[in-house]
Amino acid sequence: MNHIIIALGKIKNSPFIRHNAVFLAGSIAVGVLNYAYYPVLSRMLSVENYGEVQTLVSLFLQLCVFLTVLSQVAVNIVANYTDEHKKLQIINELEKLALYASFGLLLVVAACGWLIKDVLNFGSAWPFVFLMLAVVATVPLTFRGAFLRGHKKFGMASIANMIGAGSKVIFSAILVAIGWSINGATCGIILAQLLAFGYAARAAKKVGFFRDSETRQFGRLNWRIVLPELKYGLLVLDGSAAITLLSSIDVFVVKHYFDPQTAGLYAGVSTVARIIFFVTAPIAQVMLSTVKMSQPAKENKSIFIKSLALSMLLGGGVFMVFWIFSQQITSILMGKSFDVYASLLPTLSLAMLVISMLNIVISYGIALRRYSIHGKVILGTSFTIFLLSIHHQDLNAVVYSLLFGSIVMLGLFCADAFIKDRIPRFKRGKHGETAIT
Repeated sequence: MNHIIIALGKIKNSPFIRHNAVFLAGSIAVGVLNYAYYPVLSRMLSVENYGEVQTLVSLFLQLCVFLTVLSQVAVNIVANYTDEHKKLQIINELEKLALYASFGLLLVVAACGWLIKDVLNFGSAWPFVFLMLAVVATVPLTFRGAFLRGHKKFGMASIANMIGAGSKVIFSAILVAIGWSINGATCGIILAQLLAFGYAARAAKKVGFFRDSETRQFGRLNWRIVLPELKYGLLVLDGSAAITLLSSIDVFVVKHYFDPQTAGLYAGVSTVARIIFFVTAPIAQVMLSTVKMSQPAKENKSIFIKSLALSMLLGGGVFMVFWIFSQQITSILMGKSFDVYASLLPTLSLAMLVISMLNIVISYGIALRRYSIHGKVILGTSFTIFLLSIHHQDLNAVVYSLLFGSIVMLGLFCADAFIKDRIPRFKRGKHGETAIT
């Protein structure tokens, strides 16, 4: 009994557990609000239009990969740099770079919207323009949120996310109700991001985020400050793009190869399965802020194992519920019309659980700036894309291709870790002799 009390006391006093509890509670609230967006709109739009909205949201996640990259770079800088002035200089320059990139993407999409419309079988190119405006609006919010997470202000970061998620549902529902349809669903995201930025800007300013007289919002980029971080940014891009792509590529494959009715129904089931990924994603974010290059390897490894175990516990619990009550869950969250493909939910949920584990593994490598993960990420993602390109004759084939490809990718990381543990490393001494380490 005493051992149990001591163990509970350690858990209660653990900063890692406390940060995870705060951010996880906030993220669950955000997740509920984010997922409310889908069942609300699925009941307000036709199945075909809902499928287009789901495709737009998935495309939004892909387009925001570069923001995810720069956000994680910013978190790493805040967590590891001790010079406050240099820290703020780098983050402000990275934000400027992100704004330029988002405006560039807006111009490209505005010019090539007709082509994107034809490839994804949309009726108009306007939803893509509004989507890019949402990306632009997300930039300043992203960096304030990263600054708060880097300082372990997970409560403030969660409140900003809750404001954005909750207002997105309200604004989108109102705009769809007045007849804006798909464009209304996209414009709701823009308004929500701006509202969330208002809170995040005030919160970040209290923690110490500001722009000094040397740094302008727009103007020439200071490449001397930015370039040293871009190499690390490529590492983050590689890992983040792979995870983001794996978590939503099935929606694009089905949208491209199947009719709009099937794509819309599948998008609903995929939305439910991705709950597993979004429930466990906050754990990786806390780990990114907690693992530091200056800490002993044993301490970092302990944080990694705790993060992996917590992800398996939470994600596995949700998976079991989805496996046992697949039809009921699909019906409750998305509506009875989506029941026709509820049988896909168990397998698709298992794929999302594997991808959640990959997110922890890759995030750990990113936190420690381990550039050796590049090869495994590229190889694993390429193999999954190859599988989906040749094995998509029906929806089951798409789901199993995603699952098998993700398992193979996780296996690459496990095999590499096993080899490193089993094969001794040699360290050369100052007189030329070698010793096993």
